[in-house]
Amino acid sequence: MKSLGSRARWLASLLAAGVLMCTGGGVAVAHPDPVPGVEHLIPLPTATSARAPLVSADGTTAYVGANEATGTKLYVVDTQTGEIAAEVPTSTGRWAGPMVFGARGRLIYLVTEGTLNVFDTASDTLRASIPVPDQPRPPGTRPGSLSRMAISPDGTTVYLDQSGPHDNGPSAGPSRLLVFSTARRAFTATVPLPGESPRDIVVRPNGRDAYVSGDAGLVHLDTSTGVPKVVRTIAATGFADELALTPDGRRLYALSKPDGRAAVVDLTRDRVRTTIDFRSDFSPVLSPAVSRDGTRFHVLVDDHRTAPKVLSYDTATHTQVTDETVTGFAVERASGLTVGPDGETLYITGTNYADDPGVYLQIVAF
Repeated sequence: MKSLGSRARWLASLLAAGVLMCTGGGVAVAHPDPVPGVEHLIPLPTATSARAPLVSADGTTAYVGANEATGTKLYVVDTQTGEIAAEVPTSTGRWAGPMVFGARGRLIYLVTEGTLNVFDTASDTLRASIPVPDQPRPPGTRPGSLSRMAISPDGTTVYLDQSGPHDNGPSAGPSRLLVFSTARRAFTATVPLPGESPRDIVVRPNGRDAYVSGDAGLVHLDTSTGVPKVVRTIAATGFADELALTPDGRRLYALSKPDGRAAVVDLTRDRVRTTIDFRSDFSPVLSPAVSRDGTRFHVLVDDHRTAPKVLSYDTATHTQVTDETVTGFAVERASGLTVGPDGETLYITGTNYADDPGVYLQIVAF
């Protein structure tokens, strides 16, 4: 088992130099020489919780969406100095949602309650806030949650999934996919989805296929036209949560958080090939990532009893590589993991309750 002090280079294969890995889907942005990460434990002063960050293509800046007592905020962090460069209020609501980079990393699209926001990374300002169209719903119910989003490889289209409407309880109606044009800065289409609780969405590198996870399983959509169409639903995955694509877009790992497993799906045939059992004892398993060369699959596990850890699996055999397990993080509870563009830096958001209570971004260089 590897600790932070070992500085092992096991993550070197995770991403080729100069490729940006975006949490929750996004665009890979080339950069000739990403800057190696520097270890820091950075407090996010007024945050009550935080999502996994986005990291710039050169590795010098991390963007962390956080919930605050008085609203939501985007923290802009200098990864080299460990200083917070900007704190940008993003809404007066209480929920900071998913984020993706726009093409070339010049913009960030981030979701807050009922709104898709456009953030300018050059000026650290919000450029626009576009209301999400209301969904058909019975009187007295509230709009469903805006779970995750992804952006097309060419950066022209953002896809955002939304659960069914609810009355302060479980969803009670059909879910949907929203289509947003980045050029027009407008929502252009909505598509009904099977099930009531979509969880994640990814777009294959070909730009023509998207997959949405949720209570119905894994939903395959044809995105080659302006209005996506449901091709089929792969129910064999069971209730699917977070998703991770292989670099070639031929395989997908679909987490099932309730039972601590991942279905390995062959996207050339839309069939489940096998299942990985994390033996997590019903502990939360999150933030899946596949190495740039496709040889490793990684997940973050937090059992709420011991410190968080990162597990590694061989994608050829789907067996755990135990000597590549990483432990010893400074945060007591972890909420998200992102791998930096140098392939040798981890960015983890988490919370401490006992010593130095608060929400943190931990940067770990290997």
